[in-house]
Amino acid sequence: MISLRFDNNKKGKKKINVKVIATGTVAITLIGIIGISIGKFSGRNPIGPGPILDAVSAVESTFNKGFKFLGDGLGDLINYKKNANKIDKLEKEKNELKLEIAELNKKLDEVESLESLKKSLNFIDEKYEAKSVAASVVSKNDGNWYESFVLSAGSADGVKKDSLVVNGNGLVGMVYEVSKNYSKAVSLLDSKSSVSFRLLKDSKFKGVLTQNSTLDNKENYKNKGYLYGYMFDSNYDVIPGDVIVTSGLGLYPEGIPIGEVDKVIDDKNKSMKSVVVKPYADFKNIDDVKIIEPRNIR
Repeated sequence: MISLRFDNNKKGKKKINVKVIATGTVAITLIGIIGISIGKFSGRNPIGPGPILDAVSAVESTFNKGFKFLGDGLGDLINYKKNANKIDKLEKEKNELKLEIAELNKKLDEVESLESLKKSLNFIDEKYEAKSVAASVVSKNDGNWYESFVLSAGSADGVKKDSLVVNGNGLVGMVYEVSKNYSKAVSLLDSKSSVSFRLLKDSKFKGVLTQNSTLDNKENYKNKGYLYGYMFDSNYDVIPGDVIVTSGLGLYPEGIPIGEVDKVIDDKNKSMKSVVVKPYADFKNIDDVKIIEPRNIR
């Protein structure tokens, strides 16, 4: 009988050889990958295109994308910081510009107010020697229209009762009460106020404006801020558009603009010619005025 024997030493050697071969294969593969990478970056590719190169390229692409993502993210963070600083700077500059614009508007308002007050002095005849003082409105009556208001000048500034109040548009009203530092005035819209006028086109055509007139529908005119009154003679030739100024009768010097005739109403039964006047002064907006010493007609 033939007996079979296995050589245990040979079997062990076979196992050792497999490990060696596996280790060598991994080493060769790594060396190949390194060689491919070196060849690629040095302009030479000893292996040529193939599966290994594709694998290396894929790995390299993944790393490149990762680094690009990190780079882009870092760049965005840096740009965000820069943009945030720019926004803060622009916001600060915008606020500074707002302050400058507000200051310029204030100066412009002051210049316009000064020019308006200078213009108001042109309404006064040079023969009428009067003292005047500039003042601002510090409070007014309730409602839309300026019927009564308080001015920032009083007896200490030379203001007297019955002083005239004018602005750059024309006659506003008159002072009826004076304290040391303030004075109270009424506009032409107030029932206490009345003024004699004449037509600019003919000084002989005179009349009087008074809010106590018995004119029909006067509430409708009052709601528009209009003045009303009557002519001294119903035969006077007056038509819409005629300019009226102070006549010089009473406390008011002659020639101060008042407004324009808006409507003429003939009352044959009363032999009276009434007029509705649109004033030049804006009785919804009175800020700065000139207070002019009244004439001494006593």
